[in-house]
Amino acid sequence: MNILSVLHCELRKIIRSNVFWIMFLVLGFGPIMMGVGNVLSSDGVNWEAYLNGLLETLAPLGLIGYTFVAAWVFGREFSDRTIKDLLAKPISRAKIVLSKFLVILAWCLLLSIYMFAVGLAVGAILGVAGGSAAFIWSLFIKFLITSLLYIFVTAPSILFANVTKGYLAPLGLILIIVILSNVLASFGFAPYFPWTIPSVFQSTGSLQLSSIIILAYTGIIGIAGTFAWWRYAEQP
Repeated sequence: MNILSVLHCELRKIIRSNVFWIMFLVLGFGPIMMGVGNVLSSDGVNWEAYLNGLLETLAPLGLIGYTFVAAWVFGREFSDRTIKDLLAKPISRAKIVLSKFLVILAWCLLLSIYMFAVGLAVGAILGVAGGSAAFIWSLFIKFLITSLLYIFVTAPSILFANVTKGYLAPLGLILIIVILSNVLASFGFAPYFPWTIPSVFQSTGSLQLSSIIILAYTGIIGIAGTFAWWRYAEQP
C-alpha cells in the first residue's frame, strides 16, 4: 500500500465517525456564544473590535479542540482495539503515522476555517458595522497562521496519547495546560510557554526569536517522538 491509499483509509474512518461531526457542532457553538456575547456587551461594536475580541477568546477553545482531534486520531486505535488490524496491513509504520498527521492537519484547519466563518456569520446577522473585505481577509490569514501554530504545538499530546494508549489522558493534560496558560500569561510569561505562544501571535502578529525556537522544539519533540515510538516501542 502507498501513502495515498493509507491516507484515503484514514479519511474514510474519520468522516464516517460520529466524532467528526460532533467536533463541528461543539466548535461551532463556541463562536456563536462568544460572538453574541461580544455584541451584547458593547454598544455599536465594529468589525475590528468584534473579530479581535472573538478570535482572542477562541484561542483556548481551539487549543482544546485541536488537542482532542490529534489525540483521538491516534488514541482511538487503542481504545477501539483496532491497532493490531492496522499493524497487520502491508504498510510501514512511518507511513501510518504520516497519514494520521496529515489527516489531523486537514481536519484541524477545516475546523479553524469553520469557526471563523461561524463567527463572521454571527457578526453579519447581528449587524456589526464598519470594516472592509481587506481587513477581514488579513485577520483571517492571521487567525489561520495562529491555528497552524496551535496545531503544531499539539504534537506532544499525540505522543502522550500513544504512550498512554488512549485519548482521555491527553485531554485531561490539556485542560491543566489551559489553566496554567492563563496563570503564566498573567505574569508575563506568555512568549515563553509553548501553549500560549500562538495567542501572542494572534494578538501582536509577530513572535520573538526565543518564542519561535521554543515552539519549534515543542512541536518537533512531539512529532519525532511519535515516529520513534511507533518505530521502536513494542505494540500490543
